[in-house]
Amino acid sequence: MSHTLSREIAMKRLYAETVGGTDSMEDAVEQSEHDMFSEEDMLFSDRLYEGVLAHLTEIDREIESHAKDWSLSRIAKVDLSILRVAVYELLYERGIPVGATVNEAVELAKVFGGEKSAGFINGVLGAVAKVHEA
Repeated sequence: MSHTLSREIAMKRLYAETVGGTDSMEDAVEQSEHDMFSEEDMLFSDRLYEGVLAHLTEIDREIESHAKDWSLSRIAKVDLSILRVAVYELLYERGIPVGATVNEAVELAKVFGGEKSAGFINGVLGAVAKVHEA
């Protein structure tokens, strides 16, 4: 199972929705450069996507409270989509190590985000994780 690909697909679906599109799971997989996407991968990706939508208010509140001097409207849509998936994982997916979640989000930012995205995402997620580890 590839949680990396599952996260990427969930992020792409959220991004499409953020900018007014409606990419399905199949659309997002097709746009991906990966050709191996198992049933288990699809289930995890869908759980992330649906989980973000179900908890969007809480997730966005966490992002805003830890993204110092940044409102949600100022955060790049790709970065916001990556953050939403990762914050959902940190708050609601108990079996996944914090380091894995943060690292995967940073890697997605390096591929899909801007020049400073990885550092920004790492900082926000580090702050979220620190508050919720206690």
